[in-house]
Amino acid sequence: MTSPTHLPAPRRITASNLPLEHTSAANLHSEPGVEVLVDTLNPEPILGGALMRARVASSKKVPTSNDGHGNVELDQVPGFGIVCMLGLQAHISVILIPNPFDKNCLYQPIWEWTSPDTALGNLPGGLNMYYLDVAPKTEGVMHRTTSTDYLVVLRGNLTLLTPPNPFDIVEGQGTYDEPVETLCKPGDVVLQRGIMHALSNRTDEWVRVLATVVASEPNRAAVVGSVPVDQQKGWILDDKWLP
Repeated sequence: MTSPTHLPAPRRITASNLPLEHTSAANLHSEPGVEVLVDTLNPEPILGGALMRARVASSKKVPTSNDGHGNVELDQVPGFGIVCMLGLQAHISVILIPNPFDKNCLYQPIWEWTSPDTALGNLPGGLNMYYLDVAPKTEGVMHRTTSTDYLVVLRGNLTLLTPPNPFDIVEGQGTYDEPVETLCKPGDVVLQRGIMHALSNRTDEWVRVLATVVASEPNRAAVVGSVPVDQQKGWILDDKWLP
């Protein structure tokens, strides 16, 4: 699968405070100048090229720090770059093969669990911001992470898939019926609050999304009715990736 050459590489404009001379710092009314740097971000393929990601910014903690200037180095985020409080105790590898079940879908991602002692992406208390380009005819994988995700659709139509009703996971498969499909158009903002979801591109054009993923407290689902004391604060929802 080729890269989205018809989508221009995004530019990042970084504005930072310049240092003050000590003579100016003695004046309470002095203000620093502002340095503006412009660079082009080169999207890199992930998941076999079904997705292209260009990282914009990251931080190991919130509140972030605005100290310094010049080229700001990105914090390293393990695995696929997912920010989460708990971190999956697994690593996922992906193989893309022709999809025999849908002739209109060019590729079908196959998810395999390996190395159970390897964390997928653990950046406690942090955030990760990146552009995400989704290839045409790409079906996403249902998953949930311990994070709050803000997705801004910049180009193309993205399909958000969510299970409509409670369901069980049996032998790694979700027992939900047909998921709800929500079409997300350019200019839409998707706020994902620790939900089970999949992101798909069912069009013939690449989709570009600007994503900010922020570490969250453990996800919980409210439990109604008479429940044990240890469940009164809600049912804790672990990170999940379904084949």
